[in-house]
Amino acid sequence: MFNDEPGESGRLSRRRLTAAAFSAAALTAAGVAVFANASAATPALAPALDSADQGGAVIVWLKNDHNDLNLRSAAGARIAAAQNDQKPVVAAIKAAGGTDIVSLVSINAVAAHVSAEGVEAVRGLPSVKEVLPDEQIPIGDPAPTGPAVSKATKITHDAAAQSGKSKSAAPDAGNPFPTASCGTIDNPLIEPEALQTINAPAMTNAGLLTEPGHGVVVANDGISTAPTGDLVGNPNFVRPAADGGGSVVVGATAGDTTDSTDGEYYGDASSIDAQGTVLYQYSKELPYSGMPDTCYFKLVGDAPGASMVDTRGIDTPESAAGDGSMMSESEAIKSVDAAVTKFHADVINESYGYGLSPGSYIARYAANDAAVDAGVVVVASSGDSGMQGTVSSPASDPKIIAAAATNTLRLNAMASGFAGWVNDDITPLSSGGTTPDNKVVDLTAPGYGGEAACNPHGSDCPTNTQTEAFGGTSESSPLVAGAAADVIQAYRDSHNGDSPSPALVKQFLVSTARDISAPADQGGAGQVDIGAAVQAAQQYTNTTVTTAPTVNGLLLSQTQLDISGNGGSTVPQSVRLFNTSRTSTTVTGTFRELGPEKPIGDPVTENVTAPDPALPVPADGAQAAPDVTFNVPAGLDRMNVDMIWPDAVNGAILSYTLTDPTGRLRQISYDYGTAPTKAGQIGTVPDIGHTEVANPEAGTWTAHIKWANGRAHLQSLPNVPGTYRGTVSLRATGENWITSAAAPTTTLAARTWVTIPLQVAFPNAPGDHPATVQFVAANGAKSQLALARRTLIPTNGGEFDTNIIASVGRGTGQVSTFNINVPAGRADLGVTVRTPDTSTDNPMRLFLVNPSGVRVTQTSLTVQTINGTPMLAATFHVPNPVAGTWEIDTELNLTTSGKEFRQLIVGDVLAQAPAITSPAGGTTPTSTTPPISGTGTPGDTVTVSNGTTVVCTATVATDGTWSCTPSLALPGGAASLTATQADQTGNPSAASTPVAITVPLGSTSTPGTVSGTTPATLALTLGAPALFGPFTPGIDKTYTASTTANVVSSAGDAALSFSTPGSLTNGAFSLPEPLQVSLSKSSWSAPVSNDPVTIGFTQHVGASAALRTGSYSQTLTFTLSTTQP
Repeated sequence: MFNDEPGESGRLSRRRLTAAAFSAAALTAAGVAVFANASAATPALAPALDSADQGGAVIVWLKNDHNDLNLRSAAGARIAAAQNDQKPVVAAIKAAGGTDIVSLVSINAVAAHVSAEGVEAVRGLPSVKEVLPDEQIPIGDPAPTGPAVSKATKITHDAAAQSGKSKSAAPDAGNPFPTASCGTIDNPLIEPEALQTINAPAMTNAGLLTEPGHGVVVANDGISTAPTGDLVGNPNFVRPAADGGGSVVVGATAGDTTDSTDGEYYGDASSIDAQGTVLYQYSKELPYSGMPDTCYFKLVGDAPGASMVDTRGIDTPESAAGDGSMMSESEAIKSVDAAVTKFHADVINESYGYGLSPGSYIARYAANDAAVDAGVVVVASSGDSGMQGTVSSPASDPKIIAAAATNTLRLNAMASGFAGWVNDDITPLSSGGTTPDNKVVDLTAPGYGGEAACNPHGSDCPTNTQTEAFGGTSESSPLVAGAAADVIQAYRDSHNGDSPSPALVKQFLVSTARDISAPADQGGAGQVDIGAAVQAAQQYTNTTVTTAPTVNGLLLSQTQLDISGNGGSTVPQSVRLFNTSRTSTTVTGTFRELGPEKPIGDPVTENVTAPDPALPVPADGAQAAPDVTFNVPAGLDRMNVDMIWPDAVNGAILSYTLTDPTGRLRQISYDYGTAPTKAGQIGTVPDIGHTEVANPEAGTWTAHIKWANGRAHLQSLPNVPGTYRGTVSLRATGENWITSAAAPTTTLAARTWVTIPLQVAFPNAPGDHPATVQFVAANGAKSQLALARRTLIPTNGGEFDTNIIASVGRGTGQVSTFNINVPAGRADLGVTVRTPDTSTDNPMRLFLVNPSGVRVTQTSLTVQTINGTPMLAATFHVPNPVAGTWEIDTELNLTTSGKEFRQLIVGDVLAQAPAITSPAGGTTPTSTTPPISGTGTPGDTVTVSNGTTVVCTATVATDGTWSCTPSLALPGGAASLTATQADQTGNPSAASTPVAITVPLGSTSTPGTVSGTTPATLALTLGAPALFGPFTPGIDKTYTASTTANVVSSAGDAALSFSTPGSLTNGAFSLPEPLQVSLSKSSWSAPVSNDPVTIGFTQHVGASAALRTGSYSQTLTFTLSTTQP
C-alpha cells in the first residue's frame, strides 16, 4: 500500500525528474558509473517525466496554477481560468485520439489517456510545464497474506494458560479475557478502543448541535458514489433519533439502503462518524475467540456530529485492473478538487500513500497545498511500511498533518485469550523515520486493534461477520481527521462562528498531544489528545469562553523544527509558546533523544518446526518455535525486540507475540510479505521482525513465535504453517533517554505568547538524529516539540553510515538520507556505498538528487570485491555538480537475508579528481618517459593513464603533490594523459581533465634485464604499551588507548591477528566487560615495507562496576602470518 523512493531534500520544487530532460549527460551504472554522450531534450518541448513520453495515462500540468485565486472562496473564477488555459491542451489531446479527459483545478492540469504522438503534441504547447505519468495509488488493504487453514480452535481458558497467557482473577469457562471488562447489552463497550486512548469526547445523544464535530464537513473516498462505493444504507451511519435521524452523508437520499463499499472506506467512515446505533456481540464478530454471548459493543466515531462527503464522484474510470482499492493520481487530485470546490469540506482525510514516482510528489503536494491555502485541513496516513525511513507521500508534505499509528490491544487480547494488555506503543507497521526532505510525522493515533463497520457483501470485508477488525495508519489518519473536526467545531462555538486556519488546527492538535515516550521520528509530538486540543481551541485568543480550562495547556508556534547543520556545530533556533491558562506560570525546556542500544542478554536461536497438519490451528497461529524468554533489567526507557530467520526464498511468514512479566499482551510483530509464486523467484517476506516497547517493566518477558503474519485480521482463519525448517533467532536490546537543558525557566503570562530561544547541537556523525524538546510548565501543562535534525556530510567529503533496522515486507524498505553542501566550482561529486551482506534477497539501491530535486542517478548495488572481501557496492560520479545541497539516499528494496539483526551500510563522498600540472597541455616533452606531476589528496594513490593504458602510479605527499615517471617509453605521437586517485579503501575518483601532449617520434626502447633476490621476510614490531589512564569508580565511561605496529613482509599476502582479548585483570579481580581491540589494517595482498598499523583499545567501565585499587592489565599476542610465502 505504501511506498517511498528518495528524491527530495528540504525542497518543494520537484521530487525527481528524468535526467535526460534536463542534462546533457546520462549515466550508465555497473558498479562504477561512467558518463556517455547524450543530447538534451529539445528546448521547445516541455519535459515528459519517466515513461510519460511513451503515452498512456498521463497528467499534462500547465505553468500557471492560478494560486492567486483561492480554491474555495474563488472556486468559480479559478475553475474558469483553468479550463480556459486547458482548451488548447484538450484540443491537442482530442486531435491525437486521446480519451478519458479530466480537468484538474487544484493544480492546473489535464489528465487523459494519450498516445506517444499526443504527448509530443502537448509538450510543444507554450502553456505546458511538464507531462507526468498518471500513477496508480493503492488505497485498500488486500486479503491476508498466505493460505489459511480450514479450521481454527476457539480460545479457551486452559488453552490460553498453556500458551503462557495470564489468567483472569475469576476465569470464565472459555476465553480468559475478564468478563467484567467486555461490556453488556445495557452497557456495551465502545469500539474502537482508540476513543479512550485519544480522550475523544463522548456522544451526548441530546441533539446534533451538542455532538462533537457538529457542523464540520469531512471528505473521504468511497462514501456515497455507486458503483465505486456507497455506505449510506449502513445503519452505523444513520444518526440516532435524539440527534434528528438521517444519514451522516451529505446529500444522502432518505431511505437509501445501499451498503456496499470497500473495507478501507468503511473503516475510515467508522473511525470518524459511526453513530453507536447498532449492538454487536463479540462472540459473533470475533468468531474464533470463544468470547461469551453476553459481551456486547457498539461502534462510535471520534466526531459523530460531523457530516461526510464523498470525493470520488468524478468522471474517471476505475483502475485498469478493476480494483476498487486502487486510485489513479489524477483521481486523488480530482478528489481534492471536489472536496474543496464542490463540497466545501473543512477536513480531507487521505488514508493512502504511494510510491514517489516521477513528478507525482510535487503534483500531490501542490494539490494538497492549494486545499490548505483555501482553509481546509488535510490529514494523511504516514504509511504501513515500518518504523524506519518509510514515510510515504503525501504525508511528507509539511503543510498537512502526518499521522503515525500506535497499538490498542484490547480486541487482540479478546481474540487471542489474554486477560491483560497495554496500549500506546508504536505499532510495528507504522511508517516512521525521517523523510528525505527532513521531516518527521506530526503525531500518532491508534492504528492497530481497531473495529469498524463493514458488510459481508462489501469488497475486502469479512464474509463471516458484520464488522471488520480495522487498523494501520488508515485508521490513525481518519481518527486525526475526526479530531480536527472536533477542534474546528470547538473553535467555532467559542469564537463567534469563525473557523481556525489549518495551521492553527495543526498547532492545537500537535501542541496538546500526549507524550507516549516514542522517538520523534516514530511518534512526532505524541498521541493525539482530543479533549486537551478542544480546550486549547476554546481558550485561544478572542474566545467567548469565560471559564478557566480544566486542563492547562501550552501552544507551540511551530509544530516541528526541521533543521540541518554541520557536525559538532550549534544552530540557534526559537519557538514561541502560548499559555492557555488564565494565570501566569513558568516553563522549562529539555532536549531528549535516545542513547545507544545495549544488549539484554545474548541472542537466542531456535529451530523452526510446525505442528501436526491434521490438528486445528489456534486462532492466533500455530507455534513455529519454542518460546524465547529474556530478563529485562530495571530502569530501561525503551526496548527493541528483533527476530530474524535466513529463509533464502523469503516465503516463511513468521511473527512473534510479546508478553510482559505479568503475561499481558504488549506487542505483535508484523509480516506483510507473501511467499514466492514461481520457482526461482523470492517472495516478499522480510525475514526480519521488529517491535519496540516504551518503559518496559523489569522481569522475564516472553516472545511466542508463530506461523502468523501479525496483521490482526481477527475474523480470518489463521495461516497454514509453512515448509521452512531453518533457524530463527531473537534478541532484545535496551535504550535510555539522554537529556540536556534546552531552555532556562521562563515566565509565561496568562493567555500570551513568549519566545523561547533554543541552541540545537548537531552530533558529529552525518545523518538523521531525531530529538524532542520537552516543555513542562509549573501548572502541569506539557508540550513536546519534535526536531528533525540532520547532520551534513562535510563539504570536503568523508564517510557516512546507516543501519538497516527492519522491514515489514510492504511497499518499500528502509530509506536513509544524507545531505552534502557542494560548493561552486567543484569538479566532481563521487559517492560510493557498500555493505558486507551479498545475499540475493538483500537488494539495495543508491540515489543521488541534485539541489533542484532532479534525481540524476540511481543504481542497484552489485557484488564487488573490495580489499579482497566480496561486498554489495555501488559508486557514482557526477562531473561539475551544480552548487547547493545534494541528497544521497540508500534504499533497502523490501526484503533482507535474515542473517543479521542490524545491517551496516557504509558510504563515502569521494575525493576530488587529481590534477596534472606537468607536462603542460599542448607541449612536446624532450623525453619519451617524461616526469608527470600534479596535485591530489594526501595519502591517496594516483594512477596516470595514457588513454586506457596505465603508465605510472604515485602516492600523494602530505603537501598535496605527487610525481611519477613512466617505466616504459610512451608511443610516439599524440598522447592524452589523465589521472585518478583512490583512497585507502580503493574507492576511485573521477578522471582528471585530459592533458594532450606530443611524444617525440623516432625513439626506440630496448629492454635490459637486471635481477636480485629477496629472502622470505615477515617482521612485526610493536610500539610502546598502550595506557588507558586512571579508571574512575562510580562513573559510566568508555576509555580509549592505542599503540602502533610496524609490518614488513615479502610475502604475496599477509594477515595480522591477535589473541582473544578477554578482560583486564588486577590480581584476582577482573573488569566485568571484555577489552575491545581494533586494527586500522589487518590484511595485505602484496609485499609491504614499514607499513604502520594503529592498534586501538576500548574499555567500557559501567557505573556499577566495582574497581580494585591497583593496575588492570592484559597481555595480548599479535601474529603476522601468510599463506603465500
